[in-house]
Amino acid sequence: MWLLVRIALLFYLAIIWTVSIAIILFAGHALRLHTIQQLLLLIYNDQQSAVVAGVVAGVIMLMSLLLAKLIYGRRQKERTLAFENPSGGVTVSLTALEDLIRRLIVQMPELKDIRPHMTAHRKGLEVDIKLVLRHEADIPELTSRFQELVRRKIEDSVGMEGKVNIRVHVIKISLDDIKSRSRDDFQVPVQTPFHGYSS
Repeated sequence: MWLLVRIALLFYLAIIWTVSIAIILFAGHALRLHTIQQLLLLIYNDQQSAVVAGVVAGVIMLMSLLLAKLIYGRRQKERTLAFENPSGGVTVSLTALEDLIRRLIVQMPELKDIRPHMTAHRKGLEVDIKLVLRHEADIPELTSRFQELVRRKIEDSVGMEGKVNIRVHVIKISLDDIKSRSRDDFQVPVQTPFHGYSS
């Protein structure tokens, strides 16, 4: 995957840099308009030059399509999990497993939001999860309990024992509940205004 990404980056960078340098040279009058006109006329009038230019343009287009298809196909492959059953092959979308992890929020009221992202590799599953906590908590204990819960859920679903790497990132601790509770605790009781003695 990394090799394909590097090849694609080099390919697109080469094209972008070539076009950008040509524009900079043209804008700085280092590349004359007359030179560009002569080059275009050569391609237009000379059949051999036209064929070469057409082949180069076609190769660039074909390479860009192939690289995009390879990277996109590999990315899609990483978003599914495949295994064999006695009756045949099975693929499971990682999006479905991510939805299962999101539902764990019901079992852990300390969590306000769960944002999982999973990737399948030869060695197993990589699970990155961003958490938003509802209130201050013992983060090491809470995340350890959550990781174990996620591991059990994945193992029960697809049976990948020992092949799941779970990374948890606590990105926010919501203080909304604390603020609402503190306002309720310190709320001044409403007193009835004094209207004086009635006769």
